[in-house]
Amino acid sequence: MPHLAASLHRVLLFTLHRALLFTLALSALVAISRTTAVRAQTLERAAPPSPVRAYGLELDVVQPFVPTVHIIKPKLSVHLWGDAHDRRGELIVGLYLRPHIEHDVVETIDEYMLVAGYRQYLWRGLHAEVLLDGGLAWGKNKVDQRDYTTPTLFLDANVGYRVTLLERGGPVGLYVAPQLGVIGSLGLADIGPRNGKPDWFLQGNLLVGARF
Repeated sequence: MPHLAASLHRVLLFTLHRALLFTLALSALVAISRTTAVRAQTLERAAPPSPVRAYGLELDVVQPFVPTVHIIKPKLSVHLWGDAHDRRGELIVGLYLRPHIEHDVVETIDEYMLVAGYRQYLWRGLHAEVLLDGGLAWGKNKVDQRDYTTPTLFLDANVGYRVTLLERGGPVGLYVAPQLGVIGSLGLADIGPRNGKPDWFLQGNLLVGARF
């Protein structure tokens, strides 16, 4: 019996010792995990918001290839306000180039305009924009066979969604932005009789751009 009691005593001491070591180790792991989580939350709160790339260069890759349209519109966007992933506004400036293209009202049209406007991001990449295009156009009217040179002023309004292709890392972010909208004359241009043809049109764009 004394030997049995001594054996039980040793087993009990061994078990208590191992349980104490396990408890201490578990407590240390819990403390380390909590400290790591707190530090991660602190760093996340302290991290600056995603930087906004201040400028963008973009080009529509649809209209240059549409028969009787062939409009080339390179544009520059300039960030005005807001952050990268919320509501924000951009100034848009650019060019409208239509060099000697077959036309439905004149034999060939030459249109060269400056573009200026505003783009409002509503949520993530969803945006709406309003642009004014102003410049000169000329061509020989098909109805009265007269040559016309005229000042032009167009309204260009679109809605679309910008999809980021490359943003993190590196100095340049790439994107595409499909758009749907309307474009039309504000009544300033005169290229002669239109023979019932409209001067407002639905349009689709696919912007390909880079931000930096």
